[in-house]
Amino acid sequence: MGRDVCYYDGRCGFCRGTTRWLHRLDWLHRLEIRDMHAVDADELPVPIERAMEGMPMRTGNGRVLIGLPAVRRALRMTPIGFLPAIVLYLPGISWIARYVYGYVASHRPRDVCSPSDSGGFAHRS
Repeated sequence: MGRDVCYYDGRCGFCRGTTRWLHRLDWLHRLEIRDMHAVDADELPVPIERAMEGMPMRTGNGRVLIGLPAVRRALRMTPIGFLPAIVLYLPGISWIARYVYGYVASHRPRDVCSPSDSGGFAHRS
């Protein structure tokens, strides 16, 4: 079974910042984090249009998660990220988190991001 692979929008400053934090939490190297614009379209687990709606993830066993479920799984895979991930599963909080995630994903400021600016994030394979 391989590592989980998270695909993020490398053209979005918010997404780059979020994945930097995820990368820092993943000191056991359980995740691969890839810019969805830097991979072949056939590598993405969903069409690019769907991927732009929320972070897609392909788990090590082949499942595909998108948006908040992918974020929760990614957090669970890190040594200390499982604590906030558990909170995101609680009834009520889960509903609010899905709403907030959806709002942020659809309103993120992509137009101010430079496609070539990696924001200091180093890709890991």
